[in-house]
Amino acid sequence: MTRVTRRKGMILLQTLVMSVILSMIAVMVMQWVLGRYMTATRTYRSSASKVRSQGYSSNLFSMWSMMSYPSFGLIPTSGSTCMDGFSLIYSRGALSPTNGMFVKIDADQDSPDPSCP
Repeated sequence: MTRVTRRKGMILLQTLVMSVILSMIAVMVMQWVLGRYMTATRTYRSSASKVRSQGYSSNLFSMWSMMSYPSFGLIPTSGSTCMDGFSLIYSRGALSPTNGMFVKIDADQDSPDPSCP
């Protein structure tokens, strides 16, 4: 009688150990999958934000041709717009009046702006 009880106890212990090991493996696999998902999501959002910023800066540069604005003083120094439901904010500064200018564009890549169409 004790031999049968001992065997049942060993089988239950083996089952418990196997279930704990399998659950630990499942947790590690889920951590790996979610880590890959987060990396892919960040990469996508970053590239989409860069594309929006570059497209808008190209549009600004084409509007700011020297025929439309003969001097840097007439070009707006800051502003904002909406593109694909995200808000883009730009600011412009001149390195020197004859040496060109730089434009900084900030795009919020994580949360769409509800006020943008």
